[in-house]
Amino acid sequence: MKKFVYFLILALFITSCSKSDKEGDIIPQSPDYSDTTYWYSNALTTANQLVDVFYVYPTLGTKPIDDQGNPLFYTNVDKLTERNAAKVNLKFMKDVYAAKDFNFFAPYYRQITLDVYFMEEASMLEKIKIPEADILRAFQYYMAHLNQGRPFILLGHSQGSQVLIELLKTAMTPEQYNQMVAAYLIGFQITEQELATYPDRLKPAQGSSDTGVIILYNSLSDIHAKSPIMSHSAVGINPLNWKTDTTSATKEEHLGILKYNAQTDSYDTIPHFTGAALNAHYLICTDVNPDDCYIEALKALFPRGNLHFMDSWLYCLNIKKNMKTRSDRFLSGRIDD
Repeated sequence: MKKFVYFLILALFITSCSKSDKEGDIIPQSPDYSDTTYWYSNALTTANQLVDVFYVYPTLGTKPIDDQGNPLFYTNVDKLTERNAAKVNLKFMKDVYAAKDFNFFAPYYRQITLDVYFMEEASMLEKIKIPEADILRAFQYYMAHLNQGRPFILLGHSQGSQVLIELLKTAMTPEQYNQMVAAYLIGFQITEQELATYPDRLKPAQGSSDTGVIILYNSLSDIHAKSPIMSHSAVGINPLNWKTDTTSATKEEHLGILKYNAQTDSYDTIPHFTGAALNAHYLICTDVNPDDCYIEALKALFPRGNLHFMDSWLYCLNIKKNMKTRSDRFLSGRIDD
């Protein structure tokens, strides 16, 4: 299991830490989203499903310094190596979450590097404006040229969820918001203040089939293992039983994780992997070995017991089934109207 975690996540997340140089940030050129170079290669095929997934991937850049040794705080997606660094995650998310049921659209973007999350919060919030701007432009291009009026699901993990939260707050038009089936914002936080400030845009899901809502969770094996950058979330739902209270879900409710099989180029299902229960909006999974995704070099951000690197695939089959449930409900409502 640990090798599987490392294959999917660890190799893509580790970068060396470097000090902030506020006067010397190297900002790559903005992606042109009319150019297919800046979209996942499998994303622009003919749309033959009724609902789209617009996906934003987590922190996956590979190079923390340039050739002169200067720190890099943004990923340059003009470079093939940086686009390739995201493709393992993109292929998994498309194959598992979208296959046969959804059209899949995923832009490459100038995400901040992991180093930025070691900075003071004010510096991080300033630098995250670059990826936020990219995703806004990518989303508006998608809506204008690729969506063709279909309902869509927002899907993100980690930094991807962080920038999608900002998109939801103020950047989507009312018409666009009304096309949204739901937003699966995995592995980040929404605070009480944000809920109070944006009550019409940040609507936490209350069950398994409500639409126009946010589905968000952060997985821990120990409530004391919260990440300092996502330790104040006021939103959480259990993706096994779709409860927002402390009702426990058993292993039998877990449809399974998927493990990549290189021989068949497919995924083997391991069912009933863990139960889970919410505690103060955080999802506690006592059946998971915390060492399966613990990274000593990142313990300041993700202490032992924090299952952040598992979040996007630990409940993937339950999430995929739920995406179909909410989509069917949304489409049914359109027909009723």
